[in-house]
Amino acid sequence: MLRKSIRQLGTICGYLAGVFLAGIAVATFAQISARQFGIPIDTTELSGFFLAASTFLALAYTFVNGGHVRIELVSQFAPERVRLAIEIWACAAAILIVGYATWHMTAFTIQTYKFGDLSPGLMAVPLWIPQSAVSFGLIVMLLSILEQFSVVLTGRRGDYEYNTDSTAE
Repeated sequence: MLRKSIRQLGTICGYLAGVFLAGIAVATFAQISARQFGIPIDTTELSGFFLAASTFLALAYTFVNGGHVRIELVSQFAPERVRLAIEIWACAAAILIVGYATWHMTAFTIQTYKFGDLSPGLMAVPLWIPQSAVSFGLIVMLLSILEQFSVVLTGRRGDYEYNTDSTAE
C-alpha cells in the first residue's frame, strides 16, 4: 500500500514535470508572438522557475522507471551476492546524499518564506514558490529511493534496473 502510494506520487510528479516543460514552451511562444506585435514580454525568469520545477519533480519518476544513467561495469559481471551488496551500498549512499540535499533545500525554502525573499527579476515572485517545487521533488525522490531500497534489501532487483523506455535500449 505504501509502496503503491509512493509510486503514484512519483508518477504524478512526473506528469507535473511535463506540464512545467509545456509551460516553458507556452511562455517562449508567447514571448515570440508578442515580439511580432512590438510588445516586449520577458519570460526568462518564469521559464527558469518552470525549468527548476520540471527538473526536480521529474527525478523520482525517472529514477523508478530506470531513466537515470547507471554504470554497471563491475556489478553486471559480479556474482549475485556481490551485485546485491553493491546495490545496497549504492542505495544507501543515494539516501544519504539525497537526504542531505532534501534537508538543506527544505530548510532553505522555509528560511526564504520567513524572510519574504523575492526574485530579483521584473516579476518579483516570492522565491519560496519555485523553491518549494524543488524541495518537494527532492522529498519525493528520497521517498522513492527509500522504497526501492526496501525492495533491494529483500534480495530482489530494484525497479530502477529496468528501463521502461524501450527507445533507450
